[in-house]
Amino acid sequence: MRRASLARSFVALVGLGALALATEAQASRPTPTGAQAESEQLVGIPGEPGSGVGRLVEGGGDPNRLQAPLPRRPRNDDEARAIGELEELFERFEAAAIASEDTLRDQLIIEAEKGREELAGQYDREIREHRAQARSLRAKAITRYEDFLGLHPNDAAWTPEIMFRLAELHFESSLERYQRQEDAWQDELAALDKRREAGEQNLPDMRPPPTVDYLRSIELLTTVVGNFPNYALNDAALYRMGVLLYESEEFDASRQAFLALSCSNRYAVPNKDFSNIASTSTFRPGDYERCTPLSDKSAFTAESWLRVGELHYDVDELDPALEAYTQALGEPGSKLFAQALLRIAFTTYLKRDFPGSIARFDQYILYADSLAGTEQFEDDGAYRGDVIKWMAKTYNEDDWDGNGRRDRVSGIKRLEQDYAERKDEPHVPEIYAAYADLLAYETEFEEAVQIYELALARWPLAAAAPEIQAKILAAWKALREDKKITDARDKLATNYLRGTAWYYANENDPDAIERAFKLAEDALVATAVDHQARAQALRSDGDDAGAKLEYEIAARAYAAYLERFPNTQSSYDYRYSYADSLYYSDQYLEAAKQFAIVRDSNLDNRLQADASEGVVSSLEAYAEERAAAGEFALPDMPKDPDAGPYEPLEVAPLALALQDAYDRYAELNPDSEGVAEIIFKSGEISQRHNRFAEARPRFQRVIDRHCEQDVSINASLAIIDGYTLQGQLTEEILADMKTCGTGEAKTEFAGKLRSIGNAVIFQEATILFEAGEFEAAADRYVALVNQAPDDPNADNALNNAAVAYENIGRFESASNTYERIYTTYKPCDSPTLKDGDKCSEFADEALLRAGYNHSRFFEFEDAVAKYLILATKDDYKNSDHRLTALRNAAGLQDSLQNYEQSAKLYYEVANKADSATEKAEALYEAAEVLEKAGNDKKTIAAYKKFLKAHGGQADQAVREVEAHLRLGQLYRKGRDRKAATRELQAALDLFAARGLAAGTPEAALPAEAQFILAEYALEDVVKIKIKSTNSNKIGKEATKLLDALVKVASEYDKVVTYRSLDWVLAAMYRRAYAFESVATAVIEAPVPRQLRKGSEAYYAYKITIQDQMEPLYQKAIGLYEECVKRSKEFRINNVWTSRALERLNVYKADEYPSLRDPALTLELEDRR
Repeated sequence: MRRASLARSFVALVGLGALALATEAQASRPTPTGAQAESEQLVGIPGEPGSGVGRLVEGGGDPNRLQAPLPRRPRNDDEARAIGELEELFERFEAAAIASEDTLRDQLIIEAEKGREELAGQYDREIREHRAQARSLRAKAITRYEDFLGLHPNDAAWTPEIMFRLAELHFESSLERYQRQEDAWQDELAALDKRREAGEQNLPDMRPPPTVDYLRSIELLTTVVGNFPNYALNDAALYRMGVLLYESEEFDASRQAFLALSCSNRYAVPNKDFSNIASTSTFRPGDYERCTPLSDKSAFTAESWLRVGELHYDVDELDPALEAYTQALGEPGSKLFAQALLRIAFTTYLKRDFPGSIARFDQYILYADSLAGTEQFEDDGAYRGDVIKWMAKTYNEDDWDGNGRRDRVSGIKRLEQDYAERKDEPHVPEIYAAYADLLAYETEFEEAVQIYELALARWPLAAAAPEIQAKILAAWKALREDKKITDARDKLATNYLRGTAWYYANENDPDAIERAFKLAEDALVATAVDHQARAQALRSDGDDAGAKLEYEIAARAYAAYLERFPNTQSSYDYRYSYADSLYYSDQYLEAAKQFAIVRDSNLDNRLQADASEGVVSSLEAYAEERAAAGEFALPDMPKDPDAGPYEPLEVAPLALALQDAYDRYAELNPDSEGVAEIIFKSGEISQRHNRFAEARPRFQRVIDRHCEQDVSINASLAIIDGYTLQGQLTEEILADMKTCGTGEAKTEFAGKLRSIGNAVIFQEATILFEAGEFEAAADRYVALVNQAPDDPNADNALNNAAVAYENIGRFESASNTYERIYTTYKPCDSPTLKDGDKCSEFADEALLRAGYNHSRFFEFEDAVAKYLILATKDDYKNSDHRLTALRNAAGLQDSLQNYEQSAKLYYEVANKADSATEKAEALYEAAEVLEKAGNDKKTIAAYKKFLKAHGGQADQAVREVEAHLRLGQLYRKGRDRKAATRELQAALDLFAARGLAAGTPEAALPAEAQFILAEYALEDVVKIKIKSTNSNKIGKEATKLLDALVKVASEYDKVVTYRSLDWVLAAMYRRAYAFESVATAVIEAPVPRQLRKGSEAYYAYKITIQDQMEPLYQKAIGLYEECVKRSKEFRINNVWTSRALERLNVYKADEYPSLRDPALTLELEDRR
């Protein structure tokens, strides 16, 4: 069996190979031109991404050599039963082994858990006993020491030692007591929470948490240091005292205790009442530089300075903190050198002394690098990576001199200034990369790329170079720079592979090599995937030529990847994508080969079924291509018994490969939807070559396994044809074919096929339909219904016929056919359906489609009638298309200018719709059609109804703004200024509240609303007249007029904020008009009565007024010119720009000649 299986795989491969040889001469391609030639210039560099030319990979195998063994197939029933019994026995054995393993594992887990619990209990008991014993011994020791101090309070030899030890014991006792109290408090808190969660009421408040008391220890240590200055452990006593004071939150006393240790010449030991604590406000720069420690040999001096610095740092006292850290620094290599250096650097940074902080950060990096490879590095070098990032953050600061302005030299320029000459130091590339990473994090991608590329140019062989190139790729992706993405990805895919200069420079760093190869692999795959995705998008857009070119590039990239990385975990999937790209680039034969490799692969079987389908599709497409070129054709199916004799014909290699692909597909996809058709096609190839004995088992398999499908009828007919052509058809054969197919295909085929005829006709019509021969299919469907109107498939046939008529543009025939459906059948879910009534699932859709076809020919009244039947009749009460029909009817009534009826239908849609969005749209459309009807009262009510029902709805923000605008316009039309102002202001407020953006199409709505408000203000200005001839009153009236002008200008200026160009131009014009109108009104105002008309003073006054108004005229002219200028800039021509030109013609006729609108407009003739 194994030999047979391997032989079959070999035959399949040989078949494709023979097919390739047979078509080699046919596969020669014409000389490429255009984009095709350009793409093919990429081919020729072995192993390069996208070249499609493979190269040998060290350690890589040939993925085509090993093929997955085919499933073992029994040769007969006995062998099948034996294999089944063996498999059943294996399954039982496997289940028993798994059960035994699970039982043993569970038993081990249970026993281990039990043992752990017993051991933990034993240890807990021992620990509790030891702790109790320790407490008892500690208490006895404390008592003995206290008794000693009572007898010898001032013994210079022993008293300080006893006090020091007693302080330690009191510390341990206090700490243990606090821990027990804290545990008890936590238990009480948990119990109280549990009672509260259980719903218990009137629970007591939880007592405050316990606090630790180190007072006795602190008193003893204070006495030791104060009374016995020569005690050898005074430095340790002071350090412990400072720590205990810190834990007791006596921070000032703690600081002074540390200072009494590290700066004993300036700071005294804290008193018991802390009365001698020096305030930090008395600190002066340099105070910590003139200090003498308590002991030159003390191990606690540097750490005390560090503690002092921390206490200052925690309360933002940076100057004393910096001095304290400096005192703690010591020499390189000392215990606290790295910690003190870091704290100095960060404190300097917080003081915004950026050069100083950079110097200290750099010093820390150099110091940490000097410790590399030592145990000390784990502690002192732990913050090296963070410091690199802080250096980048510091260089990102652009105001180092603190003057509040960006420095002339900042960012990368400053970094270059400091480190360009130090490029050979190991940490310098890291600083550049970290700075670029920071810029990328802040979305400054272009600046980040600049630094990345600078780093690559300066350190092209650095181990991190592939990662930096990957970051460049990520940055261009973020900026959506497609060309640069491609360039960056190509560099990543080629510059760091085996054989490159970078590879040889880093070949001793296997981790770097592995990372680079992974990035290169991903880049190469991304190139292929990207071009494949682009091809799919172009194909969806109908650009088949562009899609084909992209598929070709993707195929070459996949080929290069598979040559370079043949044994990765993803190669199985990528080979399938490679085959897919080949298929859609019309390389059908090579696609079939690659699909066959996936189908027969031993790496995985997830895509085996899909790959088998791919082989079929590829070979079918290749056969069609050869057939179109006249180089391949299958013989017609033999039908005519008189044309014999039918001798077996030789089968072409392509037909044999097709048949093998069909058989393998059927074997791997026995339950797929189209497998019956595939098996039939396989048998059909033999039938076409008069090999009836080979075809018959395949057709019989269709009948045996897929009798419920209509293709089994074709299989039966093919078997009948084969027997007929051979003269071997008998009644027994026909009797065996009684039960298959749809309809009444259960009657003998010899001479009378009436019972199965309808099903045959229907199947033939369906085949015609699927082949795109819609007219012939429709005629067959209609003939079937005319012949057998009560056939179960009659409604289906009518529906298919109508669809076919629609596909060929015979819409009237389609409408008539649909009418036959809904007049003959009721919906099957109709509440009025009675016994004996015919029903169809297509009834409601037929009615809907009939209405749609009427509307196609502008028969709107008929369409409305059909839609209303579907929307209102009880027969269609349960139809899913009811709301659609109602909405369509409303829209058509609008087209017919039956606005009242349209609005009524839209209201019905709103009442019946399920989603809030559909309701809102319907209500708004009702208001719009009522506005067309000119019924302002109803329109206002409709808009208000919309706002009341859907105001505040997230997806209706724009409509809500527009509704307020329309209401404002309607109120303005009705001369209700107060209501209009209210609605217009509501539109403005709502636009802002909903966060809608200026400069968008929606911004035209608030812009128009603000314009109308400004128009109201302009009307107020126009109404103001200077009528008095009294000098004082003239001044007051003029002031009032000019103040109103300022308000008008301000209102029009608000329009500009919405950046809606049409309304900006309108506001610009009206603002100019306001200046012009006010100037004219002032000039035309009466002259004070004390100036006699015709007198010299009279004319001097008029000239003065004109001179004073001239700036307003110039302002108006400037705005008119700006309006015209902007209209030309943005290519906008409207009524406001025309009026602006008219006004400019008045003032500057030479520059702006009068232009009249043409009486006739010329339009290009549409010659399509």
